[in-house]
Amino acid sequence: MSMKYAEFREHDIHRTCRERYDAPQKYKPHLQKDFHGRCCYCNMPEELVTVPYHVEHFVPEKAFKGIRDELKTDYNNLMWSCPKCNLSKGDKYKGDIQDASKIENELFYNPVEADYKRVFYRNELGGIDSDDLKGREMIKLLKLYRPVHNLAWLLERLEKLCGQLEERQRVEKDLEKRQLLESAAGKVARKCVEIEKLFRAVYRGTKVFQNGRN
Repeated sequence: MSMKYAEFREHDIHRTCRERYDAPQKYKPHLQKDFHGRCCYCNMPEELVTVPYHVEHFVPEKAFKGIRDELKTDYNNLMWSCPKCNLSKGDKYKGDIQDASKIENELFYNPVEADYKRVFYRNELGGIDSDDLKGREMIKLLKLYRPVHNLAWLLERLEKLCGQLEERQRVEKDLEKRQLLESAAGKVARKCVEIEKLFRAVYRGTKVFQNGRN
């Protein structure tokens, strides 16, 4: 069994939108704000990718169409998802769609109602892991085991470290220590560039060879 290395995410999701729109896409600014600009399923920050994030239906349209059509624009059924998670989730659904008292998809924990920090964690390789049975099934269904999620997490941590080193260098008075911090920040910055190139190649599905040529 993998060991917990870090928390899955640091933030909580709270819905603040009180507007009612006639189209899901009109909720985009609210979703982006409420979900902290991160995928509700894999926690990948949207600034890492060049393609727009999706407005995703927790209960998919294929399940509710013609039965509970109000779910198409119900803000409580809308999620902020990266393209990969949205496509992996697709029309997967299990539950009683006739029960209008709740918005539920038994295959997945609701990213807003459930505390994902208790369901998922990052293992020693930076991968998304879970000791929870349903959580492990979600990893399979959403393909959260893909290396792109490891790389996104590593890249974000490296960028944060680089910023911390640069800030310490800025306020350091001792010349020798400042030079050491500058050197360390440079090394981390170069590693960031390397990991970012690898991340983008993996995200696009580009083959990456050991000699670095695609």
